[in-house]
Parts: sequence; C-alpha cells; structure tokens
Amino acid sequence: MSISRRHWWQMALAPCLGWALPQGLWAQAPLEANPFTLGVASGAPSESSVVLWTRLMPPNPYRNPWADLPLEVRWELALDEGFKQLVQSGSHTALPALAHSVHVEVTGLAAAQRLFYRFSVAGFTSPTGQTRTLPRPQDELTSLRLAFASCQRYHAGHFGAYRAMLADQPDLVLFLGDYIYESGGRLGEFRGPVSAAATALNDYRELYALAHSDPALQAMHAACPWLVTWDDHEVFNDYAGGPLQGEGRFGSTGRRRSAYQAWYEHMPVSPRTLIGGLQGLLSGPAALQVYQRVAVGRLAMIHLLDTRQYRDDAVRCGIGGLFKPEDCEEANNPGRSLLGSAQEAWLQQGLQQQSPAHAATRQRWNLIAQPTTVSRRLLPALGERSFSDGWDGYVATRDRLIKSLQDQQVSGPVILGGDIHEHWAAHLHAGPGATQGPIVAPEFCCTSITSRAFGGLTSAEIMALNPHVQFSARQQRGYGLATLSPERLQVQMRVIDDVFKEWPSVSTAAQFEVAASSPRMKRL
Repeated sequence: MSISRRHWWQMALAPCLGWALPQGLWAQAPLEANPFTLGVASGAPSESSVVLWTRLMPPNPYRNPWADLPLEVRWELALDEGFKQLVQSGSHTALPALAHSVHVEVTGLAAAQRLFYRFSVAGFTSPTGQTRTLPRPQDELTSLRLAFASCQRYHAGHFGAYRAMLADQPDLVLFLGDYIYESGGRLGEFRGPVSAAATALNDYRELYALAHSDPALQAMHAACPWLVTWDDHEVFNDYAGGPLQGEGRFGSTGRRRSAYQAWYEHMPVSPRTLIGGLQGLLSGPAALQVYQRVAVGRLAMIHLLDTRQYRDDAVRCGIGGLFKPEDCEEANNPGRSLLGSAQEAWLQQGLQQQSPAHAATRQRWNLIAQPTTVSRRLLPALGERSFSDGWDGYVATRDRLIKSLQDQQVSGPVILGGDIHEHWAAHLHAGPGATQGPIVAPEFCCTSITSRAFGGLTSAEIMALNPHVQFSARQQRGYGLATLSPERLQVQMRVIDDVFKEWPSVSTAAQFEVAASSPRMKRL
C-alpha cells in the first residue's frame, strides 16, 4: 500500500494527540502467534492519569509477516481483574517506526485508585497488569513503599532480585539507570547471546527486548507503576551530552538518537516526554525530557533527575577516569554542570516550593532520585582518587544542590541513587570536607540487579577512606526498599543470595531509619 507523507505523519502523531484515524487506512495483518511476548507495564502515574505500555513482537522476531505494518491494539482499564467494571477503553495504533510499541496515556481518572489493564490484538490478549493513580498533592497519606533499583545487565545473571521485590509489594518502583548495557554480550557470560556493542537502532532494540523477555522483570513491571530515568549504558559508557567518544561513522549524535528512541520505545513513559513529538524523535535530533517532579499526596515529592543528557564533558584530570581532587581545578569550575543550567533552575524552583514559606502545601519528604552517588566517594586506587564520571567531577553542581537544600530549609531531603553496584548509605555534609559542616541529607544508593562490583576493592577499604559512609556492601546484588510515613523513613538494603538463581532467597543486609525531624540516619 502506498502511503503519502501526510498520512504517515498523521498516523505517527495520532496516538500522542488523540486523533481518530480513517477506517481502513491500514490493513490489519493476520498474526500467527501471541505478540505480547515482552509483557506489559505502566508508569508516569499522577493523581488523574497513568501510562500503559506494551510492545508487540512475535516469539520469533525473524519470522514476522507484519514487521512493516501498523497494528490496531485495543486497551482496557478496569476496577477489577475480571474487567467487569470498565473505567476506560480504546484503541491505539502500534507503528513499525516505533517497533510496534504502545504508549497509552489514560487521563481523567480518579485519584488514589487501584486499576487493572490489558491489551488485545487480532484475537490475542496480553497478560493483565496492575497499576494505580496517585493521591492528590493535598491529600494526607499515612504510608508509601518505594523500591529503587539500577544496573540490570542481562548477560550477568538472572533478574531474580525482581522476584524478591515483587514479594515486598511496593506501591511504586524507581528505576535509576542502566536498564541495558550497550556493550552487548561477551563470550563466557552467564546467559544471553554473544553480541557486538550496540551502535544502531535495531541493536539497541534487541537489547531491550532481551531484558523485557525476563519473566521476573515482566512480573514486576506488571505489578505496579514505574518511574524511570537513565544513566550512561542506555547509550554509551560514560557519555556526556551530545558527541560520543568512539562513535566513528555514526556521526556526532546519530548513536545517541538511536539509543534515545529505543529507550522511549521500551519504557512506560508519557508521549509528552518527546520534545517535538514523534516527528522530533523520528526525523530530528533526539531530545527527551526525562527529569520530572511527582507528588505523592502530602507525604512525598519525588524529584527525578537526568544526569546524562545535559552534562558537560568529564574532567580531563588523572588516569582512566580517576583523579586526585586536590590536583584537579577543573572539577571545581563553577561553570561546569552535571545537570545543565535549565534542569538546575528547574530543580531550584522545585526545592523553593518545599521551603517553610510553603508550609501549607509542601510535602513531608523530598526524595531526590538520580542515577549515582552525590556524596564524596574516594577510592583506594592509584592512591586516593575520585571518579570523574560522577558528582565528584562536578563539585559546583553538588555545592549548589547542598546550598539550595540548606537555604530553602527543604523538608525531609533524602538522596536516592544507584550506579556503583554497591549498597551505600552515607551522610551528605555541607562541607567543605566530606564530614565537615552539618548533615544536610542522608543518601541511600542501591546495589545492582545483576552487574558485578567494580574491581577487587573491599567495602572496608572504601569505608576507611570515606568516614561519612555508614554502610557499604559490594559483593551482593539486590535493590533498595524505602517505607515512608509522616514521622519517619525506613530503608532496607535488600540482597539476594545468588544472582545465578532464577528464584533466589532474599535478606536485608542493613536497615536504617531517618526521623522527619533530623537528616541523621540511624542503623536499626
């Protein structure tokens, strides 16, 4: 069928803009097998909306007679698992240009509502997912349970940590980066095919499909809504903003554009994430607004940050990304930013709304969720050195954040992170040293879902150089679990016994409590 450019863009933009499409514009292809092989997910919840996600892919992606055809997908949202009490339903066109991914942003919903959803196409029905809308920002809430996770290299082990997380029944999952690893699969790794590093769109798509094929991850996605951000491996190791080292013939932004598109196709994020809409994603420089602010009643405000898209290049001090802080003036350059000026201004504005001047409307807790460690982190490698790719390489950005938390007297600030493949609990001090000045906020970073710890360093060695650190566990995989009430925050460092088991046992390596009246953590 020959389709004009105008009709192509009409179809491409319709799912985002809610347009009705002419009957018969696209032929519906017969499906030989159930195409819901990657499961379902929900995300980006608010008090009145939620995003429903799936991606259609046959069991054998190399035998796909509808690979180049759009498919009309039905969706249903109900109050009950039997779908007798429908809340809303409709149809969405899954485009081949977006790998037949589906992003349905359902609006006009009641606040604090538990919901069930499913998709169907050509006689096949997806698994049923559960989701929920959030309470209104002015509503009092007695408790909230958040799981936070990062760094799930498929080839390094099973995603069994998600089976344990599922049993913990979180209300919401925060995923803090490295959903895939662009380096592909190496010979001798535990599972998955050997593959070259991803450089083109289909390469990235295959890695996301591989991750979504894991049954434990599918179950956790289907259990509750997710809020997601990215780190570097969704694109390229240690990349900063636009030009990527090692791109070669793919140009200065082509690889990033492909990676961003594949990330969007596989995440339960709103179409409003796309700057310039689908046309901007498919035909222009890729740009997505990932950072966002999410209020969960009066109990918590989540500030979810993007520390990759807008950052300045890493400092050129030191060796192999490791530098001595006292020998690197560039790391302290106030003109350099990890977040970019626009995102820093946005964060500053949001923190101002959490000051005592807004006591009648502000939230009790402010969770600053981002991919890595904000507090200082010295490593016993080549002497005492810091890693240039993290907040230590952007000291001015960290100083501005600390100053804002202090100046605005932000209520209940807590830093959540990941990236370092290590459970890490630390106090963020005002400075100038790592333990000097008052404690501004507690910081909790979760270990990886599967990725191994870096090098042969021990937790004892790292803690000896970092006296502000209250706990470190490098050799175990797992996730973090935070339970909030108006009076206190409790964080459990959850660990599994074996990353090579599909059904591992789970335990708590350490547990901490933070009172609403003080940022100092107490180990329980």
